[in-house]
Amino acid sequence: MNWWCFAQPGTAWTWQWQPLIGVWLVMVLLIWVYQRLLSRTDDSHESSRLRKSRRVAFASAIFLLWASLDWPLGPLGASYLASVHMVQFLVVGIAAPALLLLALPTAAYQPLRRHPRLTKALSDLTHPVAAFFIFNIMMTATHWPGVVDLLMPTQLGSFVLNIAWMLGGLIFWWPLIVPVPDRPGFHSLGKIAYLALNAFLIRPPFAMMIFSESPIYAIYELAPPPARDALNDQQLAGAVMKIGSAWIMFAGVLVIFRSWMLAESDRPESA
Repeated sequence: MNWWCFAQPGTAWTWQWQPLIGVWLVMVLLIWVYQRLLSRTDDSHESSRLRKSRRVAFASAIFLLWASLDWPLGPLGASYLASVHMVQFLVVGIAAPALLLLALPTAAYQPLRRHPRLTKALSDLTHPVAAFFIFNIMMTATHWPGVVDLLMPTQLGSFVLNIAWMLGGLIFWWPLIVPVPDRPGFHSLGKIAYLALNAFLIRPPFAMMIFSESPIYAIYELAPPPARDALNDQQLAGAVMKIGSAWIMFAGVLVIFRSWMLAESDRPESA
């Protein structure tokens, strides 16, 4: 029994169910931590509609993580189809981190203020400029052919890649969603520009996947693909990376713009 999905070059794909106990344990751990945080947080000042939307965000994050990491998408993305691997990245590295941060009440972040050193470290680590570079370096490094071919053939290596995606995504979304530390200078217009720049940025792995005349990942070239040849699937993966990440960030732009307009409409008019 495998505890995490990993690449198995040369092994033909089969639709035989594979239990991945590690994925289920991580989901249970996330649910337990979330319930503990909620039990220690007073969110009575929030409307019932907002509290419900936070629960929906958390449930959506758990479902997306489970669906992308468990069988069959987990093994398919680890060893057979780069396009599925890229869908996993969009979920684990971009969509799920945003949903997890949105799932917590604002009050759940306030205890961080009692720890000045931690707040200072978070302020530096999640500064928009730092978060921009950390996320894009992570995104590039974890899709570099040498890194993928080195880590994906082992369960531990594959797990490390998934954790790197999640941490990079949390850092990326932190300055947009989390109220701690305070960033009065990071206006809604700056947040929109932050997302737009990331949406339109051309990253090296995307260019390599789209324009390479041969497969750049040995693990997907060596394992017999169940659907299409490795090169065509690699080009599809590049398109999924670019278009998928852009659409998620565009959705973030719409949410921020709507919140900005609502805040402006609620502001009392000056005499």
